[in-house]
Order: sequence, then structure tokens, then C-alpha cells
Amino acid sequence: MYENYREIPSPLQTIWNILDDYAATKTSPFRLVLRTTGFSLLTLALIGPYAVSDLVFPKAKRPIAQLWFRSCLKLCGLDVHVSGVANTGTPTLFAANHVSYLDILVLGSLADARFVAKRDVASWPLFGVLAKLANTIFVTRDRKRAVCDCAGLIQAFAEGQSLILFPEGTSSNGHAVLPFRSTLFAAVDPKQVATDIMMQPVSIAYTRYADGRKLKGALSDLYAWYGDMTLADHLLSVFGLKGAVVEITFMPPIHPAAFQNRKTLARAAETAVRGSLERSHQQA
Repeated sequence: MYENYREIPSPLQTIWNILDDYAATKTSPFRLVLRTTGFSLLTLALIGPYAVSDLVFPKAKRPIAQLWFRSCLKLCGLDVHVSGVANTGTPTLFAANHVSYLDILVLGSLADARFVAKRDVASWPLFGVLAKLANTIFVTRDRKRAVCDCAGLIQAFAEGQSLILFPEGTSSNGHAVLPFRSTLFAAVDPKQVATDIMMQPVSIAYTRYADGRKLKGALSDLYAWYGDMTLADHLLSVFGLKGAVVEITFMPPIHPAAFQNRKTLARAAETAVRGSLERSHQQA
């Protein structure tokens, strides 16, 4: 009837586009089973050596972790594009926007740093165990316990370690940056801690689906995990999808001493991340 779908009248074209979007982003059962099996075997194969390396050969921990992170990125079909470099010259607080649990795979593959996470993550099935093995620092984000929460971060910096923080305190749909909470930025306040610690803003943008379409509107939810979405259902969906492009931008490191206090430092990080995120989506 129509030799080309572009000849279809407008109402039918709309229906066609909806069906086309659905078909292109529909979870593949074969891909789901293959990737889920791969993830299970990979994790079982590496979790033992990783746990033992902490006692026998600590220097092996990072290569094993990188292998796991990078392999999981492949299993999720994520193509990571990186601008800038992660600071390595001094202990660094990487401050990033938060879109999904997938951010952990992306940043974990790029920066040798411990994650800072909400305390309830420790109780998550499997991922809580993995977070504990990775020496994640768990915090309450309760202002009344701010001093205790910051103490763990300060101790890590004193030991020469870098940290990855999601200052929004929660995840979003990935197209906007929520206000950065300044409480944990006190851990890099030069008035309280060593002056050689740096802060580096990082933006994370899930920009395009594997077929080239922009991840906007309903398509954003294919990889963004937020609100009342369940982890298991979302992860299984990700394993069954074709994949996506993720744009990571490491902005120039900032010396906390250049700012009056933790609140102005947090605002500077938020502004930098918001601007970078907008550019990533505009240029995609």
C-alpha cells in the first residue's frame, strides 16, 4: 500500500513511530539470558580472588575490580565516552550527578576511588555485599550525624585515598541536576583538613540508545533509575536492551581553599556539573 513508511499520513505515522520505538527498545529474552548468565559467572569467578587479595596481595584489588567493572559495562551494552581525566596526583573528592546504579560501573572503571553511599545500600541483596567488599563508606546523610559521617571521609583522605560522592543524595532522570547537599563537602574544608585534597566535578550523561536515538522522554527511563523503580526489574531490562552511549566529563580539579566554605564549594560543583550535563545532551 505504502512503498515507504514516510508516506504514511500523519496519524498513522505517529502510531508507526510508537510501535517502532517499542520494537527497537523491547527487551530481548536471548540477550537477557546470555548477559544475566555472564554477569553471574563473572561475579562468582572474581568475588573470591577479590576478597582474598585484600589479605594476601592488596595491589591486586584494583585490577580485579576494574576487570569486573569493565566486563559489566560490556554486559550492559554501555559505550562510555570520556572527556578529561580523573585526577590522580592527590586525594580527590569526585562530585558527580547521579542517574542510576550503572553510574557505579562507569565511574568505578575510570577512577581508583572508594564510593560514598547511603547506609541502606549495605542491606541490598548481592550489591550490598559487593559494596562492602569494595570498602564503600556508608553514611546516613542525617545532619545530626554529619560529623560522624564526615569522619570516615576525612580518614580515607588522610590515608591517601580518593572518594566518589553523589551530592544530590538520590538519582534522577539524568536530564537535570538536583541541588547538591553540602554536608559532606565539610570533609574537604581546608579549615578542618589537609590542604592537599582536591575536588573534581564529574558529569554523567546517558545520551543515546544503541540505534542512535537520543535518550529523552520515556526513553530516558531505559537507563535512568530513580523514584519507585525496582532494582531487579530495571537491571533485567538493561541486560535485555541493545545498549547506550554514556558521556562522562571530568572537569578541571578545584582546590577547596579557593572557596569560603563547604556551601560555596558545593554550589560551584553543582554549577559545573549542571553546565557540563546540559552540553553533553545538547551535543549528543
